[in-house]
Amino acid sequence: MKKSIATMLLIAVSITSVYAKEDPLEWKSEDGANSFKVGGVLRFNHRYEQWDESKNRGLGKLDFDIFRLDLKAKYGDFYLNASPIIQDQEITSVEKAYVGYKIDDHQSLDLGLVYKPFALYPYPQNGWTYHLPFFLGYGNNIAPGLNWNFDHQDWDIKLGYYPRMLDAGLRYSPESATYDDLSENHLPFQSAYQNEKHNQFNARVAHKFETKAWGKHEIGASGSVSQLHNKLTDDDGKYYAVGFHTNSNYERWNLQSSVIQYEYDAKNPAGINDDVTLMGANGLTPSYFIASEGTVSSVNLAYTLPVKDMGKLKAIRFYNDYSYLDKARNDWSDSQMNTTGAMFIAKPFMVWADYTWAKNANFLGGAQNGTGLSTGQGAKYSDQWLYRVNLNLGFSF
Repeated sequence: MKKSIATMLLIAVSITSVYAKEDPLEWKSEDGANSFKVGGVLRFNHRYEQWDESKNRGLGKLDFDIFRLDLKAKYGDFYLNASPIIQDQEITSVEKAYVGYKIDDHQSLDLGLVYKPFALYPYPQNGWTYHLPFFLGYGNNIAPGLNWNFDHQDWDIKLGYYPRMLDAGLRYSPESATYDDLSENHLPFQSAYQNEKHNQFNARVAHKFETKAWGKHEIGASGSVSQLHNKLTDDDGKYYAVGFHTNSNYERWNLQSSVIQYEYDAKNPAGINDDVTLMGANGLTPSYFIASEGTVSSVNLAYTLPVKDMGKLKAIRFYNDYSYLDKARNDWSDSQMNTTGAMFIAKPFMVWADYTWAKNANFLGGAQNGTGLSTGQGAKYSDQWLYRVNLNLGFSF
C-alpha cells in the first residue's frame, strides 16, 4: 500500500507540473457530445491539538492527508462521476461513484454511490474542518441508491431512495452503523448496538431567487425517513429527520444557515440504552455515540477578498462556521463547535488554516471515550472547551 501511495503522489506531482493551465486531463469528441476527464487533488495536513492523548501536541510535520481522483465522463445523454480516495493511515474510501442519464434540460437520474441530498448540500461548512452536521451524517454522505434531480432557474429538487447504507469500510463520512460493521474501529462497550438503516428516502426542495438590492438566495426544506433494523432483535425501528436551510450571496459575502431535527427510534434488546445511537465510518476515527434525538443548528459566514499582483494567489476566503447540538434529554449537555479560518486560493494550490474550538465534540477530545456527541457527562473532557489548529495544503490537477 505504501508503494501505491508513493506512486500516486508522484503521478499527481507530475501531472500538476505539466498541466500548469489548471485544466484536468481531458478528451473530447469533435462535436463535444462525448468526453472523459481525469482530475484530482493531493493534500497534506498539519495540526496541533490541545488534549493530552493527542499525538499532534508538538510542532510535528506535514503529513499525508488524502489523494483523490475525480473521474468524469459523458456519452450523449449518459454521464459518469466518480471520486475514489486514499486517506491517511492507508485507508480507502469513496466520495461518490455513479452513472447518470440526462432526461431533458432540467431532469436527470443518478444511479450508484450517490449523495444523499439534505439541507446544506453536499458540504455543511466553509472551512476544511467538518462540523457537527457532518458527524451526525448530514454532510458529504453517500449511499448506494437512486436520485432524481430537477434543476431549474428557480427550483432545485432532489428525491432519493437508498435500500442500504454504504459499507462501513468505504465510508468517507460517518453514518449510523452496527458494531459488527465497525470491526476496525469500534470500542468494546459499544457491542450491544447493532442498528442499521434500510430503505431510506430523502427529499430536498430548494427555491432560488435574486434581488437587485440583496443578491442571490436559496431557501429550502429537507426530509428523510428509513427503517432502523436491529440485527439482535430482528425488529425494525424507525429514523426520521427534517431540515431547513438558507444560502445567501451578497457581493463578496456568503451566509449559510441550517436547522435539523432528527430521531433514531431503535428496537434494541432489553436493557440497552435507547438514548444513544452508534455512528462510524472507515476507521480513520473511532466509532462514537450520538444522542438518539436532537436538534443541530449551524450558521456559517464567509467573505472573499480578491488579491491582485501576488502571483498565483487570486483570493483569500475568510470564514467562521458555528454549529450547536441540543439533545432531547434535558440532563445532557449540549455540543458546540466554532471554526475560524481562511482559505488561500492560488490554483492549482489551495491552503486552509483553521482554528476550531469545541466542547463535547467527538473528534476534539471526545474520541477518547466514544461519547463526544451523546451525554457530555461522566467522561474525560466532558463540558470542557478544547481547541485544534489545523493547516491543510492541497493542489489539484
